[in-house]
Amino acid sequence: MRKQHCGDVMQWRDLKEMLAGLEGPPDYSFEQLAREDIPQLTQLLRTWYPDICVGTESRHLEPSFYEREVFLRGEAPDRPLFAVLSRARDSRDIIGLLTLEKNVRGLQISASMGAVEPSHRGLGLGQYGLTLLETIGRSIGAEVALYYSTLKAARGQLNAERRGFQLVGIVPAFDMDAIAPGTVKRVYEALYAKVLTSPERIHLPDWNALIPSTRALFTHLFGQHPADLTALSERTLRHG
Repeated sequence: MRKQHCGDVMQWRDLKEMLAGLEGPPDYSFEQLAREDIPQLTQLLRTWYPDICVGTESRHLEPSFYEREVFLRGEAPDRPLFAVLSRARDSRDIIGLLTLEKNVRGLQISASMGAVEPSHRGLGLGQYGLTLLETIGRSIGAEVALYYSTLKAARGQLNAERRGFQLVGIVPAFDMDAIAPGTVKRVYEALYAKVLTSPERIHLPDWNALIPSTRALFTHLFGQHPADLTALSERTLRHG
């Protein structure tokens, strides 16, 4: 039987170890966030991403958030979040941040936030966020990776699908966002998932326990349930 709550389950490790074998973008490097980088990072985020002042992601503007919740380089790994800095190889400037959050009890990993300095957007760096999410997730033993994408632009949605993440829902009123200067509203976000474990570890829901609307959504997302296929085959034989 799997021991799910032992101390060695889903432990963050050295970033190079977790990314072993992953070839990163040629013009950028990845490193674990260090305590001394926090003041500069929080100031940079305010200039890169003005909308961050509201909603769940606003916690990334608070130095205390990193000190309390994030596994910082050279410090205790028993924190729920890991922060990956991106630097330009030539200048060593910080030009990106990705934060990942683990749920040890559920063996889940999710991307809390990704941000790239505006002049470096569209050059391919942002596409590595989902690769890092999956690679680090597999390295620490996560069995499913979750990713919420904004619906303000198509790029995040396309990146998720290109990397094998499946759209499993759209969550209404998921979070707060600045949709225009001086206007903050609750917004829809798309939820993507990628299973990182073997099929035999996954239990399909009982078809008879699903109501019609749930059956319709299940079929739309994942294809026909085996029990539904069996029933269809039996109906065809009876009326064929």
